[in-house]
Amino acid sequence: MKKQILSLVVALLIGTTVCIAQNRPQGQQRKVDREKRVEKMITDLGLNEKQAKDFKAALEEMRPAKQKSGERPSREEMQKKRAEVEAKIKKILTDEQYKKYQDMRKKENENRKKRTK
Repeated sequence: MKKQILSLVVALLIGTTVCIAQNRPQGQQRKVDREKRVEKMITDLGLNEKQAKDFKAALEEMRPAKQKSGERPSREEMQKKRAEVEAKIKKILTDEQYKKYQDMRKKENENRKKRTK
């Protein structure tokens, strides 16, 4: 009985250590995930180097920056910013690439809604 309990404790300690070692800070994980999504979009859209650079810059502008007070921007401010960034992206991409980009965004939004249900 004592051996079983000791074995269980050792297994739990090892399992806990492995789980803790694999966890990244949440902000860092989001950054890695975001970068992977952007790179995948660039590849899927077939962007050239200049387009890719401009596309990344435009997407980075969309990220909400906290205001000086430490609060997030209002919904209206974000919608305005999103419209400005979408206009920039439309100028960067060809018509065919932009259509594909819109389809990708639509699918991404649908997937996000499914995950949050």
